[in-house]
Amino acid sequence: MKEKNKNSFIKGAAILTAAGMAARVMGFVYRVVLTRIIGAEGMGLYQMAYPIYTILLVVSRSGIPIALAKLIADRIASDKKKEAYKTFIVARRMSFIIGLSVSLIMAISAKPLINLLSLDPRSYYAVLAISPAIFVVSIMAAYRGFFQGLQDMVPTALSQIIEQFVRMFTMILLVVLLAPHGLEYAAAGASFGAVTGAGGGLLILLFIYHKRHEKIFSFLSTGKDSVEIKSMRIAKRIASLGVPITLGALVLPLMSLVDLIFVPNRLQTAGYLVNEATALYGMFSAVAMPLVNFPTIITVSLSASLVPAIAEAFAKERDELIKHRVQTALRLTILVGLPASVGLYLLALPITDIIFSEPGAAVPLRFVAWGVLFIALQQTSTGILNGVGKTAIPARNLMIGAVFNAFINYTLTAIPRFGIRGAALGTTTGFAIAAFLNLYHVKKESGFKIQVKAMIIKPLTAIIVMSVFVKAAYYFGLNILTRYNITYAYQINTFLVIFFASFIYFITLLLLKEIKYNDLAVMPVFGKKLADFLRKIALID
Repeated sequence: MKEKNKNSFIKGAAILTAAGMAARVMGFVYRVVLTRIIGAEGMGLYQMAYPIYTILLVVSRSGIPIALAKLIADRIASDKKKEAYKTFIVARRMSFIIGLSVSLIMAISAKPLINLLSLDPRSYYAVLAISPAIFVVSIMAAYRGFFQGLQDMVPTALSQIIEQFVRMFTMILLVVLLAPHGLEYAAAGASFGAVTGAGGGLLILLFIYHKRHEKIFSFLSTGKDSVEIKSMRIAKRIASLGVPITLGALVLPLMSLVDLIFVPNRLQTAGYLVNEATALYGMFSAVAMPLVNFPTIITVSLSASLVPAIAEAFAKERDELIKHRVQTALRLTILVGLPASVGLYLLALPITDIIFSEPGAAVPLRFVAWGVLFIALQQTSTGILNGVGKTAIPARNLMIGAVFNAFINYTLTAIPRFGIRGAALGTTTGFAIAAFLNLYHVKKESGFKIQVKAMIIKPLTAIIVMSVFVKAAYYFGLNILTRYNITYAYQINTFLVIFFASFIYFITLLLLKEIKYNDLAVMPVFGKKLADFLRKIALID
């Protein structure tokens, strides 16, 4: 049922990353289309539903899939396979009850919540439209946690792609149909895409589960344990792991809620009108933050794959394997997060202008771009700490970061000289603090040593080379294309610079011997062929 090789967690992460990339591309497509149809103000209304939704969603489901993945991996490693299956059954039942209850609470309390938070009253329909998604996503999360516990990432990957495709199609269709009737109805149509998307993702998981049911049951029934353990005891075990994870996961939507409450209000304090403040909030939350979160799909996937992989090694007391997996995950996180941060900072204006037609969003993006690396490190280190059972530590550290974020956000956003930059700076600082606190505890719990050459010197060298190229090539290329009156010179030049900058960064890392054979070989489709070719020409060992 699962691969035993020490790099299997990277393979699982690669599968999730490929699916996540496809999902993020679709997510970008619908965000670009929506922004062009309803503008920053309409996206601001759409985004106002999300902090409320994500907070309640976290309460209903966040801890269960991670706790489930850890418990199942742990039980299988200890050859308690029957108990592993019963753990899934109990978790699924819990997800159903909690998800349904929270969905109903959100729908009933939508208007009071909007009044309590002093939000734009037009956001009511968006909040109401998204509320049923909590119930569907909660059940879907239990199935994803089950498959991830078996270290089978394919079902989760497929469900992510189907979920996002259905969501994208529904959102665009409803926004086009409802936009003529008002921004509030268009925002509600966009929000309802979360419901249909989750429904599509759940259906594919149910199909895979029932198709593989005999094989799964046959594997899980071979354990030497009995199933005498009571459901209540399993539920308590899930809760003991899941509650701290849920509290930690609550911090992110709470940070978004703080942004939602503080940013529009503090911008008005700085002298902006209500619609101007809503538009600026839309630029930050619906343009800058999605661009920042896009590269972190790799670390989200690493984190999801790390929990069962670290839990398995921890259960078997294989300290060297834990250190290997920790070092590999953190090294890959830095190699991905660092160039993404620098690239978004250097090309903030053309990226926001070309993709979203909102060049004003380049202002917050330049400040929050540095958050990519810190968000990535925080996600990966959280996966490691969850894997060794220290679920309360990342929750506490993220809460400390959130406090700093709230203070900076509240203080700086009201100062005209900072404005929306204050919100971006608060987000970056909050994640930086959480990431460094997490890394301290990862070192303490796993005993890994920071590889200065691999994790700092070589990536920085490659980044410097890449940055010099970007600065020189961008204006040179634009002058050449403009001189010859090339249509869409601005757009073509930007994408060419991004492509060649990525290529130069990759080649520099190859020359520095920092790309390993297994880093490439586990990548889906072409990874092994590329790794074999590069080994043949002696660029990797």
